[in-house]
Amino acid sequence: MPEPLRILSIGAHPADIFDQSGGTMAHHAARGDRVSCVVLTHGARVHDAVISERMFHLDRVPEAEALKEMMRERSDVKAEEARVACRILGVEEVYFFGADDGVLLPDEATVRRLAVLLRELRPEVILTHFPTEGGGIWNPHAATGQIVMLAAGLAGSVDPGDRNPPHRVAQVFYWGCGAATVPNTVWEARGGYYNDVFIDITDVVEKKLAALDALVSQGYGGAYARKRIETSDGAFGSACRTAYAEGFITYKAERHYYLPLSDFDRQLARESDHEMMARYSYKMKT
Repeated sequence: MPEPLRILSIGAHPADIFDQSGGTMAHHAARGDRVSCVVLTHGARVHDAVISERMFHLDRVPEAEALKEMMRERSDVKAEEARVACRILGVEEVYFFGADDGVLLPDEATVRRLAVLLRELRPEVILTHFPTEGGGIWNPHAATGQIVMLAAGLAGSVDPGDRNPPHRVAQVFYWGCGAATVPNTVWEARGGYYNDVFIDITDVVEKKLAALDALVSQGYGGAYARKRIETSDGAFGSACRTAYAEGFITYKAERHYYLPLSDFDRQLARESDHEMMARYSYKMKT
């Protein structure tokens, strides 16, 4: 690349950016690309060790003001965990929008706020949720994908009060996990969408694991992180004949001067079945 890429990973909840694209972010950060992150909601209601776990077993939850204060405290805990996880991956820039994760909708205020940030950061690549994941609007991941696409469209024009010039994003990669978890060819998709890009993260899988381990309040550390990586990243890896990978769905077809063929696929074509199986049978040691 003639200059570093500007990549922005946008997730609904504090854990999403790491769960879905932690290995990819680590690769690009190590290469010297500018990798930034946005977390739309505070996440205090979702998988939190106190709010959604302890409160679930009470006869009565605290009064409104006490509960709000508790949620603010848990939001701060989650934000700090996300910062630690980012640093593990080599990422320093993370922005918290602090929206309530009870009901996340593609409202105008959030769309405009994100559009302002896009004009400021000027990312060439966005990583985010598929806009119809889990059925659509009632799913916070899907709502995030819709907010992102609306904001990307708005960022391409001027907006009164924002002195930054318009900015267009070159490509959006939707996270395959949760949208097209396993299908990886047009035939398996049966006319639907499928993962058309896989990023081999085998060399940084331990780093991704460490990032997930940092998300203690989310419950992602320990056994869950290992199960998640083995079942999801391992399945993506098997689909593209490597140990661990992250799957993506590209927003639009790409234009090339020459036919795109990766070094990995050229190497793969020269391997025997047993050599291939030995390579993607690697298992993380942590």
